[in-house]
Amino acid sequence: MVVNRLRLTIFSIITTQLMPFKEALECMVGEYKVDGQCCPTCHPAFGLVTRRECSPISNTVCGCSPGYFCTNMKDDDCEMCVAHRVCTPGQYVKSRGTERNNTICEKCQAGTFSPNGTLGQCLPWTNCTAQGLFEEKPGTDTMDTLCSMQGNPPLGFIGTPIIIIIIIIIVTFVITVISIIMIFVRRKKNRERAYDIKGRAEASDPEKICDLLEADGSIINLPVQETQQQEESDVVSRIMSKS
Repeated sequence: MVVNRLRLTIFSIITTQLMPFKEALECMVGEYKVDGQCCPTCHPAFGLVTRRECSPISNTVCGCSPGYFCTNMKDDDCEMCVAHRVCTPGQYVKSRGTERNNTICEKCQAGTFSPNGTLGQCLPWTNCTAQGLFEEKPGTDTMDTLCSMQGNPPLGFIGTPIIIIIIIIIVTFVITVISIIMIFVRRKKNRERAYDIKGRAEASDPEKICDLLEADGSIINLPVQETQQQEESDVVSRIMSKS
């Protein structure tokens, strides 16, 4: 009986002394137990992945998931990862992100563009004129030049044909105006010549009036035939009255 009581007393003492160690082995949030040892967890919510599992002689080693880089590194263990910077349209990726470094973006230079920001180098604008096309819309840092088969080409590309067309129009207009003026002048001269012939006919034999009129072949626009005959009759009457 004495021995049993002694054993019970010793067991109680040992159990009481080991209780703090048992409580200490209860793992905290973000830790997990391996062989009775609490080890930190590489939480995916922070972009972490497990590089090396916890062991009795070493702690858990965390790294960054693809697309993340470490912002808080202790030796080989990363405690916090952040997503790589995403380049925007109009930028190119100068240096792609790694597990230790963030992505570096640069703005496209003049004459180049990047439509989505994922390119390693900005693309040059298309030269529409070199391809025999018209530039419908100039390029930007996010869009290429828009070319088309029809549009408003540069003046140097079509300058000569336009000048030729303008010259032809001007020359045609001038020739038309000159032709109209010459026709009016000629008609006026013909009328004056016709009246001059009539005047000479008044001082001569009235029978020669018709001969003089017919002999002058340049008279092409005399008054209406009835008016002409009436004038000739008047001339003959005046001559007969004088005689």
